Amino acid sequence: MLEDLRRQVVETVSPLSDEQINQTVPGLRNTIGILLKHIAGAERYWIGEVAGGRAAQRNRDAEFEPAPVRKDEALAETERVAALSSEVLDRLTRDDLLVEVEAQRPRGMVRETKAGALLLATQHVSYHLGQIRYLARLLQGPRER
Repeated sequence: MLEDLRRQVVETVSPLSDEQINQTVPGLRNTIGILLKHIAGAERYWIGEVAGGRAAQRNRDAEFEPAPVRKDEALAETERVAALSSEVLDRLTRDDLLVEVEAQRPRGMVRETKAGALLLATQHVSYHLGQIRYLARLLQGPRER
């Protein structure tokens, strides 16, 4: 499921230019580029660190900085994170999924099972995929039918 969501993100972003992924929409702060950075950072954290035990050294606030994002770099990071996630998922056992670990949420530290971390990561990509699709349609203009 996570691989399919990632594929949909890439399919949605691929036809867009660097200019489009960095374009803001009136009333919104996040660009597609910002969302791509955030999705990669969150997946690296929730799957790589929380479920897999590999330090992500995540700076969540930096993911939302309005610095320009190059599409090729963002998609390459998506591939790197996908490889890390695949490696972690291949190693996890059924028993591992039930292990509780501490995780940082915006509201503070919480206890979560590794299975819960995987679900959260998947839900998170799905949520932001919807935003990316919506922004992409706004930026590309009306489609011919």
